[in-house]
Amino acid sequence: MGALPIPIINAFVGEHEYMSNLYPAPTLHRGQLFPSSEHAYAAAKSSDPTVIRAILATDDPAEAKKIGRSATLVEGWEASKFRVMESVVTSKFVHNPDLADRLRSTGGSLIVEGNVWHDQIWGSCSCSRHRDVPGGNALGVILMAVRMRMVE
Repeated sequence: MGALPIPIINAFVGEHEYMSNLYPAPTLHRGQLFPSSEHAYAAAKSSDPTVIRAILATDDPAEAKKIGRSATLVEGWEASKFRVMESVVTSKFVHNPDLADRLRSTGGSLIVEGNVWHDQIWGSCSCSRHRDVPGGNALGVILMAVRMRMVE
C-alpha cells in the first residue's frame, strides 16, 4: 500500500502570494494598524518610537523589514520572535476574513515558505547550498497552526 500524497504549497507566489508577510493586508498589532504583517513584525522588534514611526511612514513592506533589521532589538527578542510572529500572522488573518477564507481553503496542505534567499529559519531555501538541508520553516508551521485554529 502506497503513501497518500500530501499537497504541498512551497512558494508564496501566484495564488498563494497572500501568505507572504510582504502581502498588503492591514494588520492590527499592539493597538496599531500596519499596512502589512511585515510592517507589524518589524515594528515589534523595537520600542523606539522613531523606528516605529519610520516603519509606519513607508508603504513598502521590504523597506519596513529593512528598518526593523537595523533597529535596536527589544530585550529578549530572540526568545520571543516566534511568539510575536505567530501573534502578527494570526492578526493578519483575523482582520482580513477574505484571506482567512483562502488560507482555510488550503485544507491539509503542507505549507512551506520556500525561498532562494537563504532563509532557513522562517522558510526552507532551495539554493544549491541548502537544497539538501531542510529549513526550519517556522512561517509555514505558523500558517498551518493559524489555519488549524480557524477551523475549530
